[in-house]
Amino acid sequence: MATAAFPPENPDLPPVCTEGFDLLRRPVWILDTGRMRKFYANAAALKLWCVPADGLDEFFSRDFSPHSPAIRERLAGTIGRVAGGEVVVERWSFYPKGGAFTVDCTMSGVRLPNGHVGMLVEAAVPDVAPEELRGIEALRHTAMMVTLYSADGTVLFRNPAAARAYPNAAHTFLASCVDPGEGERFWRAALRHDPVKTDAFMGQATTGEFRAVTSAGVRWHGLYMRTTTDPVTGRLCLLVNERDVTDRVQASAHAEYLASHDVVTGLANRIGFNRRLDELMEEPLSSGGLLMIDLDGFKQVNDTHGHGAGDVVLHAVGARLAANARAGDVCARLGGDEFAMILPGLTDPDVLRRRAEQIYHQLVQPIEVRATGASLHVAASFGAAAWPDNGATPDELQRNADLALYAAKAESGMRIHQFDVDMRRLADERHKCIEDLRAGLERDEFEVYFQPLVGFSERRPLGFEALVRWRHPERGLVLPGEFVGAAESVGLMAPIGRFVLQAAAGQLRRWLDMGFDVRRMAINLSSNQLRIANLAESARDAVAQAGVPAALVEFEVPETVTLGRGGEGAVGALWDLRRLGFAIALDDFGTGYASLTHLRRLPVDTIKLDRSFIVDMNASVADRAIVRALIGLGHDLGLQVLAEGIETHEQFVAVAELGCDAGQGFLFGHPMPAEAATKWLRENAQIDGRSKIVNFPG
Repeated sequence: MATAAFPPENPDLPPVCTEGFDLLRRPVWILDTGRMRKFYANAAALKLWCVPADGLDEFFSRDFSPHSPAIRERLAGTIGRVAGGEVVVERWSFYPKGGAFTVDCTMSGVRLPNGHVGMLVEAAVPDVAPEELRGIEALRHTAMMVTLYSADGTVLFRNPAAARAYPNAAHTFLASCVDPGEGERFWRAALRHDPVKTDAFMGQATTGEFRAVTSAGVRWHGLYMRTTTDPVTGRLCLLVNERDVTDRVQASAHAEYLASHDVVTGLANRIGFNRRLDELMEEPLSSGGLLMIDLDGFKQVNDTHGHGAGDVVLHAVGARLAANARAGDVCARLGGDEFAMILPGLTDPDVLRRRAEQIYHQLVQPIEVRATGASLHVAASFGAAAWPDNGATPDELQRNADLALYAAKAESGMRIHQFDVDMRRLADERHKCIEDLRAGLERDEFEVYFQPLVGFSERRPLGFEALVRWRHPERGLVLPGEFVGAAESVGLMAPIGRFVLQAAAGQLRRWLDMGFDVRRMAINLSSNQLRIANLAESARDAVAQAGVPAALVEFEVPETVTLGRGGEGAVGALWDLRRLGFAIALDDFGTGYASLTHLRRLPVDTIKLDRSFIVDMNASVADRAIVRALIGLGHDLGLQVLAEGIETHEQFVAVAELGCDAGQGFLFGHPMPAEAATKWLRENAQIDGRSKIVNFPG
């Protein structure tokens, strides 16, 4: 296989003449560069090539094309030079069968009879140590680009790898750099050394990576550069080793991109978002806006149409955010259905809201899912904050934007809310409340109060509703309305509820032991408790430990907890309690949205009419009609009906006339500590045989 194509004849080259070569003691041979066959070899050459007497035919018919790509390229260059009439002196290593030799070759071109260029080689065996020979050979074959430069930048030596990368004969190091300024910094750093030490080897090794202009295009090269001494002139020079690290740099860049970008939308992820926000807010006198965006109803998209459709929605939302971004804006998907936009330089609240409204209208447009043909709609909530006014640090700014987002999610219509200081105050108060609640649990600051429940038909006390109170060390007695919401939000109502159940069951046992006919202890269940896997078993164990029959304990739940996303689980928990003998009451009845079909599925014994219907029923024909209808509905379903919030004798008479079974309210007694509740039992119940008669006020 020929290495390169040359003119079949070159009239400027002398014709071949081998006369006298056989008398020479130094090896001489001629290579037919067109056929890559030996044309001639004298006796010294045949000996050097280890050719046996019977191997001449094989030697002259052998293809001498190099197997190594690097050597083929080097040989092609040499042949081209001698074909042009140049005399070339180079050191070459050859590997005949069974051996190896290195020679200094003086090569010139001759014209062969067949018109091909012949390369006449006169070889001299150098006096070189084996280690040096091996080092030279390794240098020729290594992929590392090795170049020796003079102090003024002239190339003194380069190995084949460097010559392939930088084929220009007038090559300089600075010419190899995409950024010459970067190259000059490397060069100066390598030349910098202690002025007291004149030895060139005292220079500091310089390393780094730079973009190089090579014969293969722009590539990333890893660089090792240091001063040394030219072994020929003894002058200062620079040894530069370069290695192509493009694949690693690109892989690293890709990995860094993946680490800071979301794979579904291509937007920045939380890591990239936080990094960019930090950078923007660190700039002196910087300002800007932040939008926190939450998709509403995205879970239903996944549940109904599958995660593939969900990814389509996320991708479309990301594309719409990017389309609405201006120069310098940063769009991000923080995770799940949470997105964000950083708007540098934007601080005017009105402009910030207009930008949010613009984006909102884009996001709520239908999203087509081609795979299924579905047209999906998602709503979005926006929380907006601006720095530095709404936050001097990235963490503070994000927390305040999140507060605005939570406020937006509680609104209806276009849910866009901007941060204001009242949000932070309320959030801080809520945080303080939660911390105090945790401490209160550890310090046993909770108490149970009891409000009487009265039966109307026999005018007898039915029992009490157990109501939790918090004896705060600074605020005094705190009512549930001031802390239950905060406790529910962090799961603290579960341990508080366990305390109430144990305390109420224990007090019921004491009243029974005192001879009072208390037939019901109503205890509220929180939504936290309804999510406890073993709620029913825990309740059974608590009343069993107190020695109280489960039938005397009634658990109250609002109508709303049996509806919506967690409704099925709540209904299941109520059935578990019912199967263990506990009674169930539906609190605040009439204010929810349960259908009659849903009501029939609930294991309910009692419905408690919300006080909002009782307060004005004597003045409102509509409220009185609603109370009558609800009492009739309850009785038709076989349930007991109790009216809450009875404060006047007139209200008591009215609900009693409509057939209500029982009631509670300030008319009969306020919530009170156990000692006061015991006194109420003594004062409002007198023994008449085996029955107890309540002395109704009024």
